[in-house]
Amino acid sequence: MSIWQAITANFSPNAGNDSATGKRSSAALDAEMLKRATQIDLKELIQLRYQSAHLSLSSQRKAYSSLAGNYNSPFKGRGLNFDEVRPYQPGDDIRNIDWNVTARTDRVHTKVFKEERERPVFIIVDLSNSMYFGSRHCLKSVTAAKAAALFAWAGADNNNRIGGLIFNDSTHIEMRPKGGHQGVLRFLKLLTDFHNSSNNSSNNSSNNSSNNKSHNMKPNSSIGNKSAAENSKPPLNTELLFARIQKVIHPGSFVLLISDFNQTNKDILKHIRYIARHNDLIINHIYDPLEMELPPPGLYGISNGEQYSLLNTQNHSLRVSFQALFQKKRDKIEQFCFQNRAHLINLLTNENVADKFLSVLGKDSTIRRIAKSRH
Repeated sequence: MSIWQAITANFSPNAGNDSATGKRSSAALDAEMLKRATQIDLKELIQLRYQSAHLSLSSQRKAYSSLAGNYNSPFKGRGLNFDEVRPYQPGDDIRNIDWNVTARTDRVHTKVFKEERERPVFIIVDLSNSMYFGSRHCLKSVTAAKAAALFAWAGADNNNRIGGLIFNDSTHIEMRPKGGHQGVLRFLKLLTDFHNSSNNSSNNSSNNSSNNKSHNMKPNSSIGNKSAAENSKPPLNTELLFARIQKVIHPGSFVLLISDFNQTNKDILKHIRYIARHNDLIINHIYDPLEMELPPPGLYGISNGEQYSLLNTQNHSLRVSFQALFQKKRDKIEQFCFQNRAHLINLLTNENVADKFLSVLGKDSTIRRIAKSRH
């Protein structure tokens, strides 16, 4: 049963009076399950804090932040990790003079230490229209929110500042890196409000469109998801958005990009490639089982909330080409990650997000690339 069918079944005007109490309780249960599958629960995102303790954000890339932290920096100065001994220069701290080397060489030498800098965590969440889809467990957008929350808590556990950018097809919201758990809570609140406001509008549009169709009424443009003002908004220029992200992220940061990559083109990949070159980039590819393989042979009604059609999955060649198309897309993503030294996490909507991240970023295992060479 699709989401639209579940809604219309629960609120059908033809429902009889028999067993009204049982039907109401069943409808309430279905509505609660539907809400959990299509809406982000802020409390649930906060509870992921207790599952992030085993995630490790170790990295081979140096940090360039100006704030002190737990990661090695290319800057020489005061710190805990000894780097080298060099001849004394005016301005050096005399407390760091190495008297043993000075005595052997008859020339004053001083010790130099590597400074430790914090590493900002920047999370990019794609909430475009294609992310509001799901046939198992929940929508891709809900899975993306859980992945973002888990990674944000892991960053806070490592004393990093948390920032991010959330975008859809028409607008975006940006948050500068902010330290501590307050930074995580602020980001999760922005993510929840941004997602649920868009999804509530989408559900209202679907309900109104379905009700108008069932009653043979002409759709009312003033009711539903997008008002006339929203429809007049120009689509978001994603290429310019990623060009801005490229400038906002400080080199040496941890970057998590969460998307289904249904609208990614060469121009966007150019900016992602630049981000991967100067940061530790983790790409979280989210997809639904229905995108991998068509449902069992049959005739299915499909809808995007505004248009309705029938899908015939009995054609064997159609099923094979559908699978091949998805596999080609996934191979391209893996090859891109391999070529640009980015880490890849493939995540299905019906998989446990915490278990998936632990298998890749767990403290008992180093960060490893899922993408492998085809040679």
